[in-house]
Amino acid sequence: MKNVFNTIKLILITFAIVFTYLAFDKHQGNSLFYLAFSFLTNSLLIYSLNIKRLFFETFFATLIWLGFWFKYTMSLIFRDGHLYDSGTPLNIINIDKALIPSLVAISAVFLGYIIRHKFFNSKINEQKQISFFERLYLNHKKLITFLFILSFSFIAYLNFHFNVYQKGFIYPHEISLIIVNFIKWMLLFGLTSFSCFFVYTEVLRYKKFSPFVILVAFTEVFVSYSSMLSRLLILAHAAIAFSYYKYLNMIKNKLAFFLFLFSLIAVMFLANNYFSNNFRINYAIEVSSYEQYKDNYIEKKKKLEKLLESKNYTKEELLEFEVKSKPSKLNTSLSLIINRWVGLESMLAIVSTDKLSFDLLLESFKEKKIIDSDTFYETTFYLNYDNDLVTPNKGKNVMFGEKRVLKGNTLPGIITFLFYSGNYYFLFISLIIVTLIFCCLEIICLKTSNNNMIYAAFISFTTAFRLFNFGYAPSDSHLYLISITASIFLMFILSNYKSSFFDKIFRLN
Repeated sequence: MKNVFNTIKLILITFAIVFTYLAFDKHQGNSLFYLAFSFLTNSLLIYSLNIKRLFFETFFATLIWLGFWFKYTMSLIFRDGHLYDSGTPLNIINIDKALIPSLVAISAVFLGYIIRHKFFNSKINEQKQISFFERLYLNHKKLITFLFILSFSFIAYLNFHFNVYQKGFIYPHEISLIIVNFIKWMLLFGLTSFSCFFVYTEVLRYKKFSPFVILVAFTEVFVSYSSMLSRLLILAHAAIAFSYYKYLNMIKNKLAFFLFLFSLIAVMFLANNYFSNNFRINYAIEVSSYEQYKDNYIEKKKKLEKLLESKNYTKEELLEFEVKSKPSKLNTSLSLIINRWVGLESMLAIVSTDKLSFDLLLESFKEKKIIDSDTFYETTFYLNYDNDLVTPNKGKNVMFGEKRVLKGNTLPGIITFLFYSGNYYFLFISLIIVTLIFCCLEIICLKTSNNNMIYAAFISFTTAFRLFNFGYAPSDSHLYLISITASIFLMFILSNYKSSFFDKIFRLN
């Protein structure tokens, strides 16, 4: 595996040198700042690609690289330096003011990694004694697998059919809050925790990977994320697959195994991307149409339904109802490659104002989630979806449709959020603390799950991604921490509970 990491590092170094060179002349600020920024960001990523690093360290460094260096460098080359969601195009004159706190932040994360490696040991010894739930799974694998497939399919169906939780949309349904939160937690944490447990039990007790169990586990993530219309699937799959390198000694035919994984991820990514984009675009068009033509929307919809029911219509008659401005799914997917990541654009937006202070940071914690209101970040820093110079104080539009509300939020991310203070020392120290806290969280996951690296990778991915999408109603973060705690407790029970009484009842001895 060491050779694989070395090869990846060589590719990354070559990539960084080539694209830094291509972007160098297009940077409008101090060239030395951009070079230092490129060197430090890529060095952090390369440092994190080591078998001794925690998953959180690798994932967090990757997101920093994507949101800061990759996004800015690709924007210089392909978008004339315009950073999407950074406010008005005029903000680019402040690019050096954005690079300096970014350098401070990345240095803090780097130092946090070094401190963790020196003082916090992540080596956990697996316990040999088998838990009750491990024994139950191994003795009734076919039945439990069938029930698990049935469970995640049913939960995903409920979520999709009743519109419980879907990315980018809010639904004014009357479903019990307990049911809503349960389904949401199962989709985001619970079901995948079970998937990680099943795969790891095979690895721990049989010393092998079961292709069928892996297929079931990856299918669960695919079905869950697709029901949420989430395009994050490929990252979730990649994070889980990445953890498998810890068990390379158990894989006999490594080439065939990873070709199987790659094919699985690729097929499911394409299917998820098509499905999610299709429904998100159609839902957005539906909401937009309702918003613009409220007076005759329902009448027009009934007319179309009546026409379709008659089964006696021509293509020309259907053209009346066809949406002419439907965006290209290809363009939608391509724009995500550069623009999806949160990072330097938010730092550029906040340093282009004179509002930064500790009072502002404290004020941000008062934000509440309100459907028909722009976020604190959007209104404070004059962010507009289209970067409109005429109305720069308007955030992303909230549109109310017949069945759903379309609401997209622009987020600052944890690094920019901490710099609301405008204080470099606070930014540096707080990021060291944040880094160490979430590194320790992964170690806790390993200890409570009997050293389940697959589960630790999953949790670390979700926390790293959450941090990079931090900043909307930050006081509600305790709900996310409760969800994480519930998942860890579930895994602790699954991995550690032992009962001779239940062993006898289920005839597991």
